[in-house]
Amino acid sequence: MRRFHLVEFHELSRFPATWRNLLTDVMSYFAEGFRPYHPVSGKLWAAMQACGARSIVDLCSGAGRSALTVAREIAARHGVEVSVVLTDKYPNLEAFQRAARERHGTVTIIDTPVEATDVPGDLDGFWTMFTSFHHFRELEARRILANAVRQQRGIGVFEYTERNFLIWGPTILAMPLFVWIATPFIRPFSWRRVLWTNLLPIVPLLAAWDGLVSCLRTYSPAELLALTPTHAPERYTWEAGRLRSFGACRITYLLGWPAPT
Repeated sequence: MRRFHLVEFHELSRFPATWRNLLTDVMSYFAEGFRPYHPVSGKLWAAMQACGARSIVDLCSGAGRSALTVAREIAARHGVEVSVVLTDKYPNLEAFQRAARERHGTVTIIDTPVEATDVPGDLDGFWTMFTSFHHFRELEARRILANAVRQQRGIGVFEYTERNFLIWGPTILAMPLFVWIATPFIRPFSWRRVLWTNLLPIVPLLAAWDGLVSCLRTYSPAELLALTPTHAPERYTWEAGRLRSFGACRITYLLGWPAPT
């Protein structure tokens, strides 16, 4: 199936912040409960070691839970505390602040908008993008990867969605029900969440549509490699592939890193 770049509602600038934050909370609940990115910790840590990085700058963080669960996995497997900087074009500050309190100083939050296509040079660390690279059209995606090369940063792109409806079709159909059932278990409890999920099912329907579009937008490993800069230095390494996650879910990834200076 070829890639279609349709509209995801929550990335629109005029999309209500309340609905956007409720959607990112749902994705956080999924990230912590199912840990789909559990398999990437080994490859990410190896790439970080290869370029001498000891911290993560997470771009398009949402509520940040994907990056934080992977950082915890690195700590558990390798005994290394990896600090995480959370950033987003539309920062979910409540979620960021909760994460910072829970991680006791290992999480830094950027409370101003950060564009993944124009990352400030003073954000030092290995760039990661979890379930977010598909938001960008090819020209913007190339710019993100070229900026990583220009700034000599490592970058990791990870997506649990893919253009495979044998895998994702049933999940998308069941998503409104999943969101509706999961809502009482998402913390902290919020009457806004109950209103816009259980009483008025706006969030479940938005989650299903945006989930469908995410699948249609997701790049394959070969497409990710084709987006990498052709003028990249010889000492910059790229790797792409897929890793098995839970059930039939697979993680599509792209990793790039410079040789240490």
